[in-house]
Amino acid sequence: MPDPASKKKDYTIDFLCEGNIESFPWKDKFEAMARKLLAEEGTENNVNIVLCTDEFVREMNKNYRGLDKVTDVLSFEWHEEIPGEEEMLGEIYIARDQVKRQAPQYGNSFFAEMKRVIVHGLLHLSGYDHIKAADRKVMRARECEFLGLDPYKDKESMENG
Repeated sequence: MPDPASKKKDYTIDFLCEGNIESFPWKDKFEAMARKLLAEEGTENNVNIVLCTDEFVREMNKNYRGLDKVTDVLSFEWHEEIPGEEEMLGEIYIARDQVKRQAPQYGNSFFAEMKRVIVHGLLHLSGYDHIKAADRKVMRARECEFLGLDPYKDKESMENG
């Protein structure tokens, strides 16, 4: 008889586009990466990853965080079950043009920066945070470990230099 703990959870990672954005690049690669990270974190569940305009993310940032500025990625955990709806881990909203603009600051291509912000968002959905310095250190270490590089090193040396 198979071990029930060894059965993989069936869940979806949907890649969606908002506004005038017509397609989500590199979906297959990002889905495989996301599934690997969620499995490692033990947080395998349905996730929506939405590629958005800067304006859309700025408005969400203003409405939900009180910050009237664009940011690269916002993550929203789902804390309640809705009868008749599939259980969700949460949603990630990515400001496409902001990610393109900031990629060089991290020494990244657009692809590598998209990868970084998706990992960042998934870590938030998996319980990580970076408001306190100690939590930020833990989250960044996990991000760097999973990505196999330190995208913050060059940015921090530029900011401190």
